[in-house]
Formats: sequence, C-alpha cells, structure tokens
Amino acid sequence: MLTQYQLKNKMKVLLIESHKAPVVAVQVWVKTGSADEKKKEEGISHFIEHLVFKGTRKFGVGEIARIVEGSGGELNAYTTFDQTVFHVTMSEKDLEVGLECLSEMMGFPKFDGGEIDREREVVIEEIKRSFDNPNQVASQQLFSTLYKKHPYGIPVIGYEKNIRTVTKSKISKFYHSRYVPSNMTLVVAGSFEKAGTKKLIEKYYAQFKNEKLNKIVRASEPKQKYFYSNYKTTEFQEASLNLAFRGPGAKSKDIAAIDVLCMILGVGDSSRLMMKLRMQKPLVMSVGAGSYNPLDNGFIAISAHFQVTNIKEVFSGIQEEILRLFSEPPSQEELERAKLNIQSDEIFGLETVDGLARKVGIYQLMLDDPEYVEQYIKQVQKLTAKDILLTARKYFNPNSLAVTMLLNKKDEEHFTKENFHHAIEEMEEAIGKAQKQKLPQITASKLKVIDIKTP
Repeated sequence: MLTQYQLKNKMKVLLIESHKAPVVAVQVWVKTGSADEKKKEEGISHFIEHLVFKGTRKFGVGEIARIVEGSGGELNAYTTFDQTVFHVTMSEKDLEVGLECLSEMMGFPKFDGGEIDREREVVIEEIKRSFDNPNQVASQQLFSTLYKKHPYGIPVIGYEKNIRTVTKSKISKFYHSRYVPSNMTLVVAGSFEKAGTKKLIEKYYAQFKNEKLNKIVRASEPKQKYFYSNYKTTEFQEASLNLAFRGPGAKSKDIAAIDVLCMILGVGDSSRLMMKLRMQKPLVMSVGAGSYNPLDNGFIAISAHFQVTNIKEVFSGIQEEILRLFSEPPSQEELERAKLNIQSDEIFGLETVDGLARKVGIYQLMLDDPEYVEQYIKQVQKLTAKDILLTARKYFNPNSLAVTMLLNKKDEEHFTKENFHHAIEEMEEAIGKAQKQKLPQITASKLKVIDIKTP
C-alpha cells in the first residue's frame, strides 16, 4: 500500500508497506544530476555524492558507515544525469538509525576542507580508471557523439581539472541551491508501522531548511539532419560497435512499444540479433539492443563486441535485422515472449524492498507518478505486432542514426575509417529505402495476461 504526502518544507514522502520480510529500505531521491551542472562545474554532483559521507553536524568521518554496517545494514549512493540517490537498507528494528543517518547526510553535510582535498584524489583516480574500461569508453564515445550540445554528452563523473580546482564555497553553494527539500523525495519501503514512521520522518526531515531551488535550463540538442559517426583506435583487444537512433524521453507514450521492440530485437538468447550473430554463426562475443529514456530525449541502441575480422558480417547482420523489422512483424510467439519477459521483470523488480523503493522512486522522479508500474504493464499488454512494426519504422530513422566504433590500432589494416564510413552510408541508404516500402499484412495475436499489483 502506497502513502504519499508532503512535509511543510515541501519534501515529498512515499511510504510503501510490504511485510514479506523484516527489512526496510530508506532512499532519498534528489532531482538533480550531472545534466544540471554549468560549465566548469562538470562532475560536482558526483563529487558531492562522495562528500556527504565525509562528516555531518552530528557524525564524524566514517561514523555513519560504521553505524549502518554495525547494525547489519548497507549504505550507498549513485549519481546519474538526472538524479542523485542515497540509500540504506536495514532491519526493520533499525529503521530510525537509517532515517537519522540519511537525514544527517542530506540535510547537514559538513563539507570539511581537509576532507574535500582528500576525496579529490579518490574521485580523480576513479576518473582515470574509467579510461581503462572498454565499456565505459565505448559508452562515453556514443553519448558524446549523440549529444553535441545537450549535457548528456558530458560524462557524469566529470573532468579531472574541475575536481582539482573546485572550492568548498562552490560545492556548498551548488548543494544548497539544488539539494533542497522541494527537490527531494524520501522513499521508505518494507516492514514498518506507518504512524510511528511518520513521526520519525517529521523528527529528522522536517527540520531541513526550505531553501530556494535554483532552476536549471538545460541546453537543447539541435535537430539531427544526417548520420553521425565516431571512429577511434585504442589499446583494447575487442572491437566495440554502438549503433543508435534518437528516441524519446521517459514521458513518451511510445516507451512500452520501444521496450518490446528492443526485447524482440536484442534481449536474451532467443532475440533476433543473438540468433543471427551468435547462435547461427558465432560472429560476436556479445550483442544486444536496449533503449535509454531519461528526462530529456534518449535513444535506442544496438551494441556488439567482436573480433575485427568479423566486422563486415556483423555490420551486415545488424542491418539485415533492422530491415527485417520493417517488413516482418514479430510472430505471435516473439510478441508473447517479449511481453511476458517485460511483465516478469517488472514483477521481480518489486520483490525486494530495495527494488520496490527504487521502482517507486524512479517513477516519481521521472513521471510524477509513483504507481505508474500498473499503467505501464497495461500499455505493454495492449501492444500488437503492427504497433511494434510501426514503432520500428518511426524510430529507426536514417537521419537520426549515430554509429561509434572502438578498434585496436593494429586492426586498422582489416578495417579502416573509410571502410567504417562506407558501411554506415550503405546502412543509411538501405534503411531509407525500406522505410518507404508498403506495410506488410499483419494478423493480430493474443497474449496471456499477468495481473500486476504493487505490494
């Protein structure tokens, strides 16, 4: 059962009771992330995520972690483009401990100068390590190619030069302009007694000062008129290919259809891409499809890792499966399997208190509707084969295509930058022609329906 209310300082509170186990999750969702940073601030949100663990008005450095872990709990945080989330999971008997610790971190961080300097080196080392991770490098390559003006093109972790020079004053000013009660949602999920929990929340969170939220206007991304490409050589052994088409943000009515489309195309061993590029002939180490739908416009991506000697067949196979979506709608079996898998994932995501709190938190932050899961499942259930085919034709637009590639330097003899651009041009032309072809005949299919109820 979900209870929603607001404190006098405008902090939103969501309480979700679930007595399956004597455990409770407490999460504070802040609707601010790296995309809300200005020039020369890049990375400050992630830095703040680290710093709130480094002492508060009541607790010293490391004391909060010792208290939580000493109670058998887990404490952590993460930063994205759109939000920063702080979370603790405890036994139900230690709920007050979790509430107090997070309230101190979020309401009264000390931002001690010495701790800021010590933590700089930790974050800078994290930035340096990201350059040695092929997945992170490939991901950043794709984002910076797609987003040339919008801040999604800037790494969440930021830049070393900013972390080295950012002052205590600037950190504090940014924190008190964005990490304010009206921009926060407190989520408590699990086994608890509602009346007592409300009193504890009033005790620890109502004291937050209702500071003014500094509203941010993000730079908009110009309309893409032709395909973008980015080809880089590295020391990594495997070749990495990312192929993306621009997609909508989280509030789009097309999200359910896009999710089913991606499931059919490239999620799991039975997906079309996996069957073609891995099962029928082992051309890739891995391949998949997925969508990224943040607050602002996102994208649909196909990713593959392979030996460069297979590059032409991999390109050809991906192109064939995209074109196949335009002419061959999903079979009843494909559609039913995709829908059931998505519905099952939603259900399983609600089984733990952490998953329950996370699901409610993200729907509240992105859609202002913490109970959206039921509406989403209904949208998935209603989708037809024709919906999927039309969605593919709508979003797999050659003018919104971006293709990035990482290649080992020694492999350029097999596949040059010119080869890369030629392959993209062929793909763009083939997709453009296929989009104009007449729609095929489509018969309706039926689906077994799963009843979804939020715990």
